[in-house]
Amino acid sequence: MNNPKPLILIVEDSSVNSRLCEKLLNKKGFATVICSDAETAIEYINIESPDLILLDIVMPGIDGYEFCTIIKNNLKIKDTPIIFLSAMQDEKSIIKGFECGGVDFVTKPFRHQELLARIKTHVELKRAKEQLLRMATTDELTRLANRRHFMDRLHEEYERSRRNESEFTMLMIDIDYFKRVNDTYGHQAGDAVLRMTSDTMKHNLRLSDILGRIGGEEFAILLPDTEIREGMVIAERLRKKIENLGVPYNQSMINITISVGASPSFSNDPGIDSILQRSDSALYKAKEHGRNQICSYN
Repeated sequence: MNNPKPLILIVEDSSVNSRLCEKLLNKKGFATVICSDAETAIEYINIESPDLILLDIVMPGIDGYEFCTIIKNNLKIKDTPIIFLSAMQDEKSIIKGFECGGVDFVTKPFRHQELLARIKTHVELKRAKEQLLRMATTDELTRLANRRHFMDRLHEEYERSRRNESEFTMLMIDIDYFKRVNDTYGHQAGDAVLRMTSDTMKHNLRLSDILGRIGGEEFAILLPDTEIREGMVIAERLRKKIENLGVPYNQSMINITISVGASPSFSNDPGIDSILQRSDSALYKAKEHGRNQICSYN
């Protein structure tokens, strides 16, 4: 298996069985964590996201079926594959495991190589799906959200803010005179500027903020639960960071600036197009007024 080691969560109340699985998996390059009951496992997955869960059915408290249902209702880890490992061999029990969301069912006593093969297959499938999702939602050059994914997140935040009657701020950002960089230093230098600009903004935002590349040298930032005054402060911090950045390329230092358009969300916005239009207008005003500045929608 490729690094990092796949993490397997073993949820099993029998210490003999759990230690046997642990020893077998560790020997084959898997990392493992053991939880003797579903309640402890639920606490654990709120902190860490395993690559696969190996799950017994009969346990004290919450049984394996109920635990599996809880996992599938958790948006964070609902796609984590669950393999039932149980002494229950009747058709009804096996079918119920699949109906609850399990991807496989292995009966005890299990054959070691069979269990390893099933675990390896489901971990590789999960990682392949994650890779495809990253390719579909991520800008290849900057590793930021691409336009489509950013717009999806913006729509989600719009709906959430309407439900919670909260406000968010939208920032539209453009690298000033970016064509000059490409014309003067070449497209590889332009790529270096885009990557360093992206990294600088990403490292100076909050974990809840959403940064995306929506065009060639155009970026957008969604600031959830943020009023426009606070959004302007964040935008100014980013502007100063970029202005003082300096991108080394060959024997040169490329200095860049950004223009920013900011707009708050309004409770009467009919959709995301309204806030996009306002932030675009504010960005256009920033460019008209000389660039390297922030303008808000009035």
